[in-house]
Amino acid sequence: MNLFNIIKFGLIFILLSFLSILFNIVMGFIGIQFFYGTIVALLITVISIYFKVILPLYIGSFFGMIHVLEWHWLIATLICLPGLLFITPNLFKKVFNINTLRSGNNFNFKSDDNSNFKHTMKTNVKNEDIIEGDYEVIKDEDKK
Repeated sequence: MNLFNIIKFGLIFILLSFLSILFNIVMGFIGIQFFYGTIVALLITVISIYFKVILPLYIGSFFGMIHVLEWHWLIATLICLPGLLFITPNLFKKVFNINTLRSGNNFNFKSDDNSNFKHTMKTNVKNEDIIEGDYEVIKDEDKK
């Protein structure tokens, strides 16, 4: 296959993807506007694009194609489906921490060599105010 044909196919795919996303954003605005009004549709559209969560726009696009354009639900689903398939992996990545699911949680804090085990905690102390040295945990519950 010629390199020019590959580049041409890639540019056409990028252009069609951009037009599909633009169509779904506009149809999402129209679908939300049909049910809730212009102000709510404008707020949902701006917030969805700003926070990069365009699932409400795809739902509005689906209902906009069904109720405003009066298309069949199967055609509306086929038009919205590619965007939902691209959204879903990113949505799962945001909801679930994939690295934790792969490695599992390591709750085994005990080690064979207890002298190297250090207790750490976060404080609001700056680096200049830290006093280096050994410390011992004192239980104050016995004195109460």
